[in-house]
Amino acid sequence: MPQVKTLAPGARRIVFWLLLPVSAVQGLLLRRRALRLPPPPGDTHGQCGGGSAAVRVLAAGDSIIAGIGADHQLQALPAQFARVLAADWNCRVDWCSQGVNGANLASLLERLSGTNPELPVDIVLLSIGVNDVTGLTSTRQWRQLLIRLLATIRLKWPHALLVFTGLPPMERFPLPPQPLRMALGWRARVLDELAADLLAPQARMLHIATEIDPRKHGFCADGFHPSGLSYEIWATGLVQRLRGYNSSVIHSELQTT
Repeated sequence: MPQVKTLAPGARRIVFWLLLPVSAVQGLLLRRRALRLPPPPGDTHGQCGGGSAAVRVLAAGDSIIAGIGADHQLQALPAQFARVLAADWNCRVDWCSQGVNGANLASLLERLSGTNPELPVDIVLLSIGVNDVTGLTSTRQWRQLLIRLLATIRLKWPHALLVFTGLPPMERFPLPPQPLRMALGWRARVLDELAADLLAPQARMLHIATEIDPRKHGFCADGFHPSGLSYEIWATGLVQRLRGYNSSVIHSELQTT
């Protein structure tokens, strides 16, 4: 079967819809058998590092932000991101997470639209899209909703840095059988490329590709979510990309807003 990266976006869309009848049956059977994990215990907010001035991180999105697959919230992506960021920038990081298992782009937009704009936020960390892949959100709807989400974030927190974590490589997820696994991977890449294109020209908005590999870094027992180790590797990669974006400039700007 062709690899995800070898097909042009248009070809991926065609193949995805051609595979849909078989993939849909596989998906229904998978839902019945899949292990459903609850969010891990622990606080969904915290503080890392030291110093009087803090970088304030709001993490929002789906089960990745909720920490599904981790043994504790401190092993989830938001807390790991805050810890690595505090060490790398030598600052205090105050973080909170608003993750909902099963969230898609439409529900995330609704939740963030209702968030108090007076909540102080310097960095918005987003993870969203996997449930739009499995829920068959159209590319047109995905693009329209994402435009509205970016506008909402910019209106509420005009000085914040938005970090959009790219959709994970779903073709490498251990749980789904073929051809469902490959179809999910194709669709995820299409949506992720649309997101990257939308964020590219925007100031203070970054799309950072997700490069965790379940075959190397391990997934949790459900075969569909990262493990605590994968979250740590993921968080480290995100902070490294922020360093390349000139973290000293970002940090100084955040402290004056």
